[in-house]
Amino acid sequence: MTRPASLVLRARRPLAAADVQARLGSPVLWTEALPYAAGDPRADALRRRAASRPFAAQGAPVRVLLLTYADRVQDLVVSARPATLDEAGLTDVACLLAGDGSVEGWPQAPVSSGGEAFTLPLDWAAGTLSGTGTREVLTVRLPEDAQDIEAAVVTALSVALARRTGGALSAGPGERTGGLGLRLPTPAATVERLAAAGLRLLWRPPAPTTAPLAFSLDRDSDDSYLLSCDFRTDLVAAEAARALLAEIRDRVAGSTDEVTTPVAAQAPELKATIHDLVAARAEEQPDAVAVTENGVELTYRQLLDWAEEIATRVRARGTGPGQLVGVSLPRGTELIASLLGVLMSGAAYVPIDLSYPEDRLRYMTEDSGLTLVLAHEQRPAFAGVPHLAPPPLPADGQVRRWGKAQPAAPSDPAYAIYTSGSTGRPKGVVVEHRNFAALLAATQDEFGLGGSDVWTFFHSFAFDFSVWEIWACLATGGRLVVVPEDVARVPEEFRELLHTEGVTVLNQTPSAFVQLLSTEAPGASSLAVRLLIFGGEPLDSRLLLPWFDAHPEDRCRVVNMYGITETTVHCTWATLTRRDALAGSRSIGTPLPGWTVHVLDPYGRPLPAGVPGEIHVGGAGVARGYLGRPGLTAQRFRPDHLAGHPGARLYRSGDRGRLCHDGQLEHLGRLDGQVKVRGYRIELDEIRNRLLEAAEVRAAAVVLRHRGASADAHLDVYVVGPQADPDALRAHLERVLPGYMMPSTITRIEELPVTGNGKLDAARLPEPATQPRLREAAQDAAPDLEARISRTWQDVLGSPVTADDNFFLSGGNSLLAIRVMVRLREQGITEAPVRVLYRNPTVRELTLALAETAG
Repeated sequence: MTRPASLVLRARRPLAAADVQARLGSPVLWTEALPYAAGDPRADALRRRAASRPFAAQGAPVRVLLLTYADRVQDLVVSARPATLDEAGLTDVACLLAGDGSVEGWPQAPVSSGGEAFTLPLDWAAGTLSGTGTREVLTVRLPEDAQDIEAAVVTALSVALARRTGGALSAGPGERTGGLGLRLPTPAATVERLAAAGLRLLWRPPAPTTAPLAFSLDRDSDDSYLLSCDFRTDLVAAEAARALLAEIRDRVAGSTDEVTTPVAAQAPELKATIHDLVAARAEEQPDAVAVTENGVELTYRQLLDWAEEIATRVRARGTGPGQLVGVSLPRGTELIASLLGVLMSGAAYVPIDLSYPEDRLRYMTEDSGLTLVLAHEQRPAFAGVPHLAPPPLPADGQVRRWGKAQPAAPSDPAYAIYTSGSTGRPKGVVVEHRNFAALLAATQDEFGLGGSDVWTFFHSFAFDFSVWEIWACLATGGRLVVVPEDVARVPEEFRELLHTEGVTVLNQTPSAFVQLLSTEAPGASSLAVRLLIFGGEPLDSRLLLPWFDAHPEDRCRVVNMYGITETTVHCTWATLTRRDALAGSRSIGTPLPGWTVHVLDPYGRPLPAGVPGEIHVGGAGVARGYLGRPGLTAQRFRPDHLAGHPGARLYRSGDRGRLCHDGQLEHLGRLDGQVKVRGYRIELDEIRNRLLEAAEVRAAAVVLRHRGASADAHLDVYVVGPQADPDALRAHLERVLPGYMMPSTITRIEELPVTGNGKLDAARLPEPATQPRLREAAQDAAPDLEARISRTWQDVLGSPVTADDNFFLSGGNSLLAIRVMVRLREQGITEAPVRVLYRNPTVRELTLALAETAG
């Protein structure tokens, strides 16, 4: 018996046995259908047995086995006598049999003849391979103390090659770090060996040749490693091969993290504050419109005069650099002027959403140590903190030398935004002026931002996406259109506003964009959007296809930007095309200029391309830290041991990702219990801990679910405790949590299902009781209109409703609200906009409102 050389490859697309046999010619293809999935341990054992099964003394020199599992995954096992084919030959044959090189992975089982071998992952042009040059081999000895030698060599190869090819690396290994493959036509040597073995191939390459450049890694007798470079002398200069080999050796001996650390070019540094940037635009164009709200326009001159007046009054209250001022005002021009006024005073602002419950406002006020609150009324939560109502717009309109004596420096805080916290309390993230200045410097030229652009102020100013919307617009001389909250909830009206105002730069979370996308139809009002930027939550690129139909890539650029509050809104970008949407791309791109991205293991070591790990972000956007929480700051903001200079820091994102060989980053979800719902970052443990504050709750679980569309996310709560009352718990949560964190359902169960290792088994949780105050519908006898509305709600929500159940407290959300109103229109009941449902959220109230409208 002779032990074979074997490869196991995963098929990228379904393989028909007849097609594989036709490509193979002879010998016979063996096939086997298995009753279990490809990930089953039995499947792994079978692959190993098939790959190591010896050859008989007599018989065919090549054996091919096609395995098809119960989940329709297929593996191709190619084995040969070592004297017949080496690894390169085996790879060539396997790619040929899979059809056009359509294989996803590279060798999953080691070749039994010799050491680990691999070739470079290049897509060489066919014409480059012509010629019949001789081959030469160069060898270097690698350091004996190199850790994880195979991964180190693969990483070093990728880095060195990326430098020579502009980063154009093709897909490499899957879970295995070694085995990089060269995508080439079957070389002449393979064809000749097969022919010598009596095998017939029905396909011949147009220009048979062997690989121009290949590397192999072998152990020497003294347990050191030898790295060999085998190259074609007519295609690769000996000096180039020698230099490449030396570079790989040096990288293995030193740092090999660059393949997992894409670093963009440095952006020009802006040593300026946010208000400096806005004031500079006002000096250039004082009479240009800065902000538009409901048709009323505010020029840059007026905005800066108003902000200076507010700053003067803030300073008169003894507030200045290093201090925090709360701002709790409705969305509008007054809010923009107040935020700018706080900055011009030298202080930093803390956005406080008016919809927040008193308990949360009280906590934020105490935790941040506010010295002043800008608000129209002194709420109980602000007790003990001086209060200032913003003054009206100055009437004189005189041009001033705005902010020239401003006391703030670029390294001073600009704002502190509170995000959800796993301990049950939110935490404030302190961001400095220079962090935003770096973001603007990194993006302004690439996006072509300037005075002709029109932006929307769409998101809550307590959500950091608004930092980009407001200040990137005003710092580049654009016009900011305030989107009223009721218009933001009605996609048809929002689209009309985009059309009427001629908006050119649109920023959206995917959840909000799904609603706007519902207005794309023949005859819809045209849009002037030239730049569509996504942020705030993961994007399913497939939903962009209808947008590309109506807004071709040459007219509107679509950019997916990944970001974190702690790294100043955005840190990577990826321009998306129709091809990306068709492929369902998960790429979040490459770092912004001045930012760095690393994918590291739990010990802080860089991982090779293709291997998942935790995303760490460094560079110009890394925030100061968490307000008043030095321990948590030290835990999440760590010294950047990869930067090469003191003082640099890395932020541990808690996001799972992997880097591709072309430097693109893929986002693979969270490593903890954090989720995003309509762009807001939510720690599920914060909701859970709030539930556990109730004495009647013994245990609780919070899960994120999607109803229908991928962007239709909602939270379901399960509580354990015989006395736990879902109505009372909902009332408790409403007092302590903002609206975006409120669960859609609260269900009481007897116990939480757990897995064998004691963790929550979410798959075994029952269907939620989607009606928190479920009563028999018969108790509320309704007239015909009320009954029809009730039936529509039930169809959309998937559960019974009564006349007084609140739509948004019964599992409804903005997307489902649109569906309800669309169905009511289809039935001829009403043509009212969606905002009517927001203002009348029960069946009874909506019935009365629609009846009055009809009357």
